[in-house]
Amino acid sequence: MLQRILKRGPCYVKRTAQALGLASRTFNTLNNITHSGHNKWSTIKHQKMKNDAIKNKAANKISLQITSAVKANDTTSLNNLVELAMKSNIPKRVVENAINKGKIGTIGDGSENNNLCMYEGIGPGGVAFVVECSTDNKNRTVGLVRSAFLKANGSMTPTSYLFDVKGYLLVVPPKELDNEEKVFEKSIEIDGIEDIELLKGEEEGDENRDSTTIRSVSDTKQGVDNNENLAGEKYYEIIVGDPADTSQVANELQREGFTIEQQIGNKYIAKDDMKVNIDDENVMERLQKLISQLEAIDEFRGFYTNCDAVQQSFKTPLAQA
Repeated sequence: MLQRILKRGPCYVKRTAQALGLASRTFNTLNNITHSGHNKWSTIKHQKMKNDAIKNKAANKISLQITSAVKANDTTSLNNLVELAMKSNIPKRVVENAINKGKIGTIGDGSENNNLCMYEGIGPGGVAFVVECSTDNKNRTVGLVRSAFLKANGSMTPTSYLFDVKGYLLVVPPKELDNEEKVFEKSIEIDGIEDIELLKGEEEGDENRDSTTIRSVSDTKQGVDNNENLAGEKYYEIIVGDPADTSQVANELQREGFTIEQQIGNKYIAKDDMKVNIDDENVMERLQKLISQLEAIDEFRGFYTNCDAVQQSFKTPLAQA
């Protein structure tokens, strides 16, 4: 009898089962498909891939900055970057490769052709920026910087006329000059020095620093969040009136026993009558958006601005790059 029922086909079987009061189950393998991405391992895997991508981007940016610091013979920046790399769990091999690339360059990779470039623009609230980048492709980098300004409703336009350009040195005095007064007296004897100041960390009062300029990333590189280096020596910022005299001043300081801790360079200091004040929270949020966009650029090194509030609010650590 069962065989005769089965020969009638599935529909007859179903009707017969219902007539007899039996439960009817349909065995359909299509109902048991396991959809990709809906199990625990897939979720973990996708999150891990996302986290790895973030870590790789951060490691790549720090590596580029280490290479630039080595090429520039910038000991202070290099020490801080290496310490940051260790804290960020970047493999020692990656750090060593970045240092070696800075020492000798890798033929054909373009690293030996990196140039320091300055890009100018106006951000939200009319805040002026001079952005510093180290790049081997100026056309690519200017496009990235322009995009960052546009996304924050800013624009790239000349702003350097709003600043005075001064020579800049970061130095450590000899041990016998163990206080600010002694350092000042010795430094003032050297022609060309316009100003000298002990760099003060947050716990010693950032409000006493010249707040008309900032290099948000460079401030961290220079160690201003802590006014002592690993050996407990004090950092002093030397401002030279004429940038052309900076090398001569550096030589004079070295003859007096000072150690030059950073590559000789220029610093953009906003003119007193060109400073702007921002107290609108909405504008500050837009400025934060601009700075975040700039920090996402691998070639970005830092920036100068003419707004005190930007310095006080947006001193960001290098790890966010």
